[in-house]
Amino acid sequence: METGGTDDRSDVRRTVPTSPGASDGGAESLGTLVTGIVEDLQGVVRGEVQLAKTEIKDDVSVLGKGAALIGAGVFLGLVGFIFLMLGVTYLLNKSLELWIAAGIVGLALLIIAAIAASIGKSRLSAASLKPEQSIESIKEDQEWANQQIKSVKK
Repeated sequence: METGGTDDRSDVRRTVPTSPGASDGGAESLGTLVTGIVEDLQGVVRGEVQLAKTEIKDDVSVLGKGAALIGAGVFLGLVGFIFLMLGVTYLLNKSLELWIAAGIVGLALLIIAAIAASIGKSRLSAASLKPEQSIESIKEDQEWANQQIKSVKK
């Protein structure tokens, strides 16, 4: 059952080969037909597994990038907190200009950390590990297999 677009599995969906023992245009044996359908189904299943692997690999890649941004946000947040604490220390021990400088640097790092963490979070929530294309393709293959089985029963 072709869907109109390019289908990489078109080579798998072939007509059942004629048996070597079939006479000129004679009917094929039921065993030959079933064997052909089973071989076709095996090829289809292999293709579906490969498609699912590819989809999941792409989703995991997106999740990894989002997690890296969250990690960067956490790291920068920690560095920002350290600078803020350094600012408090300078406030107690040094002149006013030094603690203000450390506070400004720390606050800037915290803002950057918040931005990176929110971008990472949005990317993680947008990613879906559900292989949509594989599910749709499996449904099509199931319909195709049912048609093939019905044609054998006739």
